[in-house]
Amino acid sequence: MSSSTLEPQYKLPDLMRNWPWTRQLSPYYTDAKEESSTWVESFRPFGAAGQKSFNACDLNLLASLTYPRRNKEFVRAGCDLMNFYFVYDEYTDVADKSVAASLARIVIDAMRHPDMEPSREHILRDMTIQFWQRARELAVPGSSCFDHFIATSETYLNAVTQEADERAHKRIRTIDDYFTLRRDTCGARPTLALTEFGLDLSDEVISHPTLSSLTENAVDLIILVNDMHSYIRELSCGLANQNIITSIMHEHELDLQSAFNWLGEYTDRVVERFLSTCQLIPSWGEETDEKVRTYVDGLGQWVRGNDDWSCESKRYHGNDGLEVRDTRLVKLRPRTGNYLVEERLGVIKSVPREVVHSLLFGLSIWWSSIMVVTEKILSRLHVLGG
Repeated sequence: MSSSTLEPQYKLPDLMRNWPWTRQLSPYYTDAKEESSTWVESFRPFGAAGQKSFNACDLNLLASLTYPRRNKEFVRAGCDLMNFYFVYDEYTDVADKSVAASLARIVIDAMRHPDMEPSREHILRDMTIQFWQRARELAVPGSSCFDHFIATSETYLNAVTQEADERAHKRIRTIDDYFTLRRDTCGARPTLALTEFGLDLSDEVISHPTLSSLTENAVDLIILVNDMHSYIRELSCGLANQNIITSIMHEHELDLQSAFNWLGEYTDRVVERFLSTCQLIPSWGEETDEKVRTYVDGLGQWVRGNDDWSCESKRYHGNDGLEVRDTRLVKLRPRTGNYLVEERLGVIKSVPREVVHSLLFGLSIWWSSIMVVTEKILSRLHVLGG
């Protein structure tokens, strides 16, 4: 029997098996990738090793899979946004609450005052200004989509600050509480708000209960797909407490595979709810209805593209992504950590980076197991004590 046969693994549920949207790739992917990658690298957000790992994630592919039917300028702006979000995510993943709050203030200020001159305050400030100047060209001045994007972005940035505090205190939320915070920290709301750009949908239309429900269901599906794929990487980084799989394991006292099975059943219900709600969209007249169809198609394509990208890029599964897509099997082995931490690990000459990752990964699995057992013991003692 080969050693690979003995390697511990778990099986991912196929969350998209009933999803009617199929994989679509923008014809502008290559050009937008080249332009946006050059733009990101001009800020030098990481050292050489970190930048190489970041590039392998190909956030430009994510934008091109999730905004595939929009024009070239839109896809370029989408690439910039995805790249910016993930750079921001890398910086805040290693930040405490005060640093994360400072970064949030810098970005919010830049978004509200995009005509400011570039400065050396922080690269995230200048990235925000340049992205927002480009994104504003996608819609007519005064469009309500600008306010929607800024409001949801501000909520996202402030929520990430709260997440940094929870990470420091090793907090594990209940499933419902996890969703409450994660709907803001995942960045899906401003990402989907970008879908409004150029459609000129009124507040009356975009805030209609049916469209609001579809948007929120799409946000939840993005979370579920992302957490399913990202769990292995977050386990490697010591960030698994900020993943719904950990919340499921603790709340329902399940082992790892059972938690993923629970995730699959839960997602099936959200998919069914989204598709049923699609049948309830009212009519506002032919012109507006066409724009609404474009918006809803954007929601559906984002959910599908997120799953496609998670397997096609190297962000979560490294070189195993296509195999994971086909077999649904994920081997419990360490993945690349945070790209800023990667630079720090790179200076430890006496210990190979792979050894450091393996040690951290093993400790993460051990700690997760200990926490589940501890929760069960404390729960039973509480019952006995009552």
